[in-house]
Amino acid sequence: MRTSNVWRAAAFASSLGATIGVASSACSRSSPSASSDAGAASTVAEGRSFGSVMAEVGRRYELAGRAAQANRFELAAFEVDEIDELFENELPHAALPKESTTADLRAMAEAFAKTEIPRLLASAKAKDAGAFAGAFRRASETCNGCHRASGHGFVEVPVVVGKSVPVLDPLDDLRAPTRPSDAGMDPL
Repeated sequence: MRTSNVWRAAAFASSLGATIGVASSACSRSSPSASSDAGAASTVAEGRSFGSVMAEVGRRYELAGRAAQANRFELAAFEVDEIDELFENELPHAALPKESTTADLRAMAEAFAKTEIPRLLASAKAKDAGAFAGAFRRASETCNGCHRASGHGFVEVPVVVGKSVPVLDPLDDLRAPTRPSDAGMDPL
């Protein structure tokens, strides 16, 4: 009887310890200020895929373009700054796509962050619509080049400020007919 109580107490203590451990780790994830900046960045990105981070980048990129088109350059600068944070804090820790690719996505992202984001941010802060449109076009072309290199060329970023990201305009039906009758020809 006494042995049974000892095992129950041990099981309870173990269960309680596990519960406290899970609770404390959950709290540390929801409160980045409780840890160092580097630790917070890796905790935030833990479990996120490269694609999910890029989807957020796309949403913020669209908002930045639409804000600039509406002459709301403070909002455009804010969104570009948020994109910069995603490139700095989350992409380096995000899980790479499972599809095999020879493209070095991390190096490409780093290059983009060092060149294109500062141009976008500077033109937004200068409230210069022409400069922003040029920086946006160049950044979009860079995005599209990376998407093609990584096998995701179907994720097309518009080069014109204010358009949806990704481009969702209908494509012409470029598929070849699969049967002679589909092409209006009589089968042999």
